[in-house]
Amino acid sequence: MKLIVKKSRIHGKGLFAAEDIPWGVKIIEYKGEVIPDEIALARIAEGSDCIFELGKNANIDGAVNGNEARYANHDRREPNCFVLRDEGRIWLVAGIEGIAKGEELTFDYGSTFYEL
Repeated sequence: MKLIVKKSRIHGKGLFAAEDIPWGVKIIEYKGEVIPDEIALARIAEGSDCIFELGKNANIDGAVNGNEARYANHDRREPNCFVLRDEGRIWLVAGIEGIAKGEELTFDYGSTFYEL
């Protein structure tokens, strides 16, 4: 998929579709350094905001050897992507409405990140 990182109306930089993306398509894998919970918690306490839970005692820090997926922002009300954990990998997947060219990619970070 063709994606662009640019200024976001939501927060800092965002990830935008450079082409229409149909629903159900794996858009981009969330990549970065795989770290245990202890290191993840320490980095979060220092202000890191690119850490994604992968599984039991495994997290991906998108700020270290990561890719553009780390710029997908949070939207609880109308996210256009969802997260798929598949065989030790994390994917952003286009939601049921698909994503139009120029639209910012968003997903719900969950209530453990943003309280309801």
